[in-house]
Amino acid sequence: MLIVANMMRFCLSLVLLFCWLAQVVSAQVRTDTKLALDERAFTASKVYSLLQLYSFSYQTASPPDLDGSYKNYLQKVLATDDRRQFDLATIEFVAQLHSGHTFFWDAWLNKENNQPLGFYATPLDAKWVVQTSFLDNLKPGDSISKIDDTAIEAFFLQQRRYISASSTAAQRRNLFLLPYLFPEQFTLTLEGGRQITVNRANLKKPPEKTEGRWVKPGATAYIRIPAFFDPSLEEDALNYVRQFRRAKLLLIDVRNNAGGIPPARLISALMDRPYRGWTESTAACSAPINVAQEATKNSESAPRTDDSRGAPNALSNSPSNSQSSQASKVITPDRNAFRGRLILLVDGGCISACEDFVEPSKDSGRAILIGETTQGSFVLPIIYDFHNGMSLRIAAKRNYFPDGSEFEGVGIKPDVEVHTTIEGLRNGRDPVLEKALELASKP
Repeated sequence: MLIVANMMRFCLSLVLLFCWLAQVVSAQVRTDTKLALDERAFTASKVYSLLQLYSFSYQTASPPDLDGSYKNYLQKVLATDDRRQFDLATIEFVAQLHSGHTFFWDAWLNKENNQPLGFYATPLDAKWVVQTSFLDNLKPGDSISKIDDTAIEAFFLQQRRYISASSTAAQRRNLFLLPYLFPEQFTLTLEGGRQITVNRANLKKPPEKTEGRWVKPGATAYIRIPAFFDPSLEEDALNYVRQFRRAKLLLIDVRNNAGGIPPARLISALMDRPYRGWTESTAACSAPINVAQEATKNSESAPRTDDSRGAPNALSNSPSNSQSSQASKVITPDRNAFRGRLILLVDGGCISACEDFVEPSKDSGRAILIGETTQGSFVLPIIYDFHNGMSLRIAAKRNYFPDGSEFEGVGIKPDVEVHTTIEGLRNGRDPVLEKALELASKP
């Protein structure tokens, strides 16, 4: 107890001593590869104190020893002035909370070390399988055996400590979404022995866009929404909903939708019946901090698992460590909402604002959900900005399904379970979409 008390006094004294740094450091991303001792000490102590004050109850049966972890973390960051090493140590420290919406981010790391991989892979049938690729020599369905000389499963086990997620399945899902965990240049060994060299320095990810088309003119239409980070993606989806307004059935594909800004307007445009929102539980905080939720998203501000509505975040001044709950509310539908049948295509890559989009349809029975269970992590985090490119997101609230049952780390289950297959990927077939079209043909 004495060690813990001393550590807390040390932490708080550092906060008081260095708090002025957060006010004077430029908000622009610096190009420094080194961090001064006082900046490392302040940032580390601030992260530690904020997690203690605002992070929600731990997701695991055996919560981490945050005090002991902090001592080890502090030793790491005080031993080197390398910014990348500081970032990784901080990311690891925060990730132990096992919350998909509690994580540390540095725009510098994104700029210097987060060039795209050129492909995306996830576990499938006990293998790590390429799902999508814009590399000429790597195709969907290819199975990865090694990264350089390390077996792919061993590579994941080495890197998982840096992946903030609410379940092990989500960590596996997200590994290839975090390029900074990979070397700038590496060799992939595929099943069968074929090798491919990946040089991330020369790669640029194609821009994401919402797509729509008639499957059966005048009857069935299809819309694919890749994410909600850019407001134009939701706007384009709304335009397609208007274009396909006379359709008898609308298929909306949100597989691998990484979330972003909750698409309230799109939900309103599709819900033709009353629906319930989330049941929420908020951790009461012991002191206010200078935090706000972001108004916009961009590629340098945060990785894929962040949401915001742009409103200031009000935090309690109460010294209590209790939690407050807010029951689910019934939302009245828009009288101009789309009235045709609705099918949603979902999977484990649907996370955060994507799940905020899916949940009303699941709870109300508005749509048939086809595919795989979603990832199970949605909350509007509070954000502390260090004004040097670094920020800390904290899930100070926890969402439950409208009936109060567990959502975090559980996800939204489909009504019709259909899985992607290796054979389908290799042959360009989509069994999930095929099942949806089969159901669409039925009255």
